[in-house]
Amino acid sequence: MSTVLALGCAAGASTGLSSASAGAAGTPAAPATACDPENLDPRGDFDGDGSADIAVGVPGYQDGTGAVDLRGTHTPPVVLTAAALGVGTGVGDGFGAAIAIADLDFDGCADLVIAAPAQANFSPGQVYIVFGSRAGVDTGTVITLPQDSGDRDSFGDTLALVPRYDGKIRVHDLYVGAPGAAVDGHDGAGEVFRYTLTSSTSNRLTVTPREVRSENSPGVPGTAQTGDGFGTVLASNDRDGVLVGAPNKAVGSARQAGAVWFLRVNTAGKPITSQSWSQNSPGVPGTAQAKDNFGAAIGGRAGSVVVGVPGEKLGSQGNAGMVQVFTEKAGGALIPGKSITQDTPGIPGVVESGDDFGAAVAVGDSLLCSGTIDAAVGAPGEDVGAVPNAGTVTLIDLSPHTTCPAVTRHQGAGLAGAAETEDGVGSVLGLTRGLVDLKQDYADRLLLGVPNEDIGAVPDAGMVEPIRGNITADGITSTTLKFSPGYLFARFYGTTLSSPSD
Repeated sequence: MSTVLALGCAAGASTGLSSASAGAAGTPAAPATACDPENLDPRGDFDGDGSADIAVGVPGYQDGTGAVDLRGTHTPPVVLTAAALGVGTGVGDGFGAAIAIADLDFDGCADLVIAAPAQANFSPGQVYIVFGSRAGVDTGTVITLPQDSGDRDSFGDTLALVPRYDGKIRVHDLYVGAPGAAVDGHDGAGEVFRYTLTSSTSNRLTVTPREVRSENSPGVPGTAQTGDGFGTVLASNDRDGVLVGAPNKAVGSARQAGAVWFLRVNTAGKPITSQSWSQNSPGVPGTAQAKDNFGAAIGGRAGSVVVGVPGEKLGSQGNAGMVQVFTEKAGGALIPGKSITQDTPGIPGVVESGDDFGAAVAVGDSLLCSGTIDAAVGAPGEDVGAVPNAGTVTLIDLSPHTTCPAVTRHQGAGLAGAAETEDGVGSVLGLTRGLVDLKQDYADRLLLGVPNEDIGAVPDAGMVEPIRGNITADGITSTTLKFSPGYLFARFYGTTLSSPSD
């Protein structure tokens, strides 16, 4: 792939740019207000006010057409739809199924990459880039990524933005998963697309398609098999490359045992030999077994990677779950480290059937203690007292030279709300990122999506809440976040949460 798509500042430029005159949710588009390139923390700040914002995907909105609920810290909420951007085909698109955020053009406002993988209507998925502005978002311009995926490929099912410095300029590599793609006749083997996003003085943003990789690509370990779903999970490690999960991949005769890859590129952006692991790999504890789903969730930050294995059977306890830790060595490669279960010394809880420990993971800076790199591990099947499948989240210090004790949180004990049957807390994790300590240091903040939360008489209305503290949106501070038009208008709010890229 060698197409280059350049976006100028003017809407409707003849560069493949789609433009729209309608604003979000059918309102007129707000004029874009200049962002401040000197903004100290633009990574998750799409309205450019210096505070991290939240984007919540609602792919099931309006019969699966989808939407993204943009919640600026000091700007009014915006329900962004594909129709507002003048793109998309309608019902079944799943707009908002995946979201990535970073300041792509380095103007001081974070920009949004939003996927509509079209899983329900069997049309080709699409991925769009929308620019942040002081008004919240610039709905007058949008880039649609060039791609040649098929109508069952689920192009855009997953996204990851990875920053890269090539020695001269800073760029972002955008990775797009198409886990349903056929590879050499193997249906659903899966592919991962890469694009380089470059800011320049002549063009606001240039999108350059790079390679498409699968298990049959040179330098990628493994062999594509029917139903592998390579690209079902994507995650950034803030390094040169992307982490890829295929939790349904067969390992030997063990179906759905799962595998993980680190698709690497050098600083110039050229693909180099990648790495891959299953639970049969040297140095990885355990043995690949059917339905382990190794790689069902992946999180990475600052050279630490955590892989979720929610189907892991421990003793007689099926689907108890575990996580596998990897660390970076000299040269940027990853090496397997310890595995962690709820029976690991220092980890709260007890191994039980159906806990699904590791169903969702996130890795961040100072999630648990100041200055540490910490993992958040969701166990949505965990019972809380006599309440089945209420769900928990465990925070674990990964730093080798600190001793910050692990803690577990659930609703009613550290989290807002009360533990309820089938809420599944820990099924969706996201991050915001901001400056702390008088704006001297960066820290991450963990968000929990609880899409199965009942609100009043509305089942599965869904909500978002922080692991600690409150959420401020539109200048209003509260303990939880609900769909801005009202919880009656959407179900499963919190299905998708964004995480900013450095």
